[in-house]
Amino acid sequence: MKHLFFLILFFTLSLQANPDKKSEELCNCLKKAKTSNFEKDKKKCLQLREKHVKALKKDSEDYNKYSENLQVCERDMMASPTEKNPPDSMDGKIAAVCECFTNAAAGKGQKFSCFQMQSNLGKKISNEEERIQFNNATNSCDK
Repeated sequence: MKHLFFLILFFTLSLQANPDKKSEELCNCLKKAKTSNFEKDKKKCLQLREKHVKALKKDSEDYNKYSENLQVCERDMMASPTEKNPPDSMDGKIAAVCECFTNAAAGKGQKFSCFQMQSNLGKKISNEEERIQFNNATNSCDK
């Protein structure tokens, strides 16, 4: 009887939801689905999310941790390569923003993300004069 109790306890604990593992699993699925041309990959992610929400019990502490991890994943997936590894030089920053606006005008991106990049890169410039120069130069890209 004692062994049965410990066996049940072991399986209960091992089956408990782990929000970090589950969010990593879904994040990997979303990354794959983003690059995939198959609808089944996207559906798989939706089914996985439903399964995780059931296991984590919505509004629980584990579910909240899971949601936070997924938000980080989604932000990371939305960030452009330039935002992940921003250029160091002023000319590089200006070129990255202008390239983004050029791509958006050609239908290869969204203009909103270019404004976001412009704002984020501008905030990282501590010298006021350089920031004004950056803003003036990049504002002309959106024409």
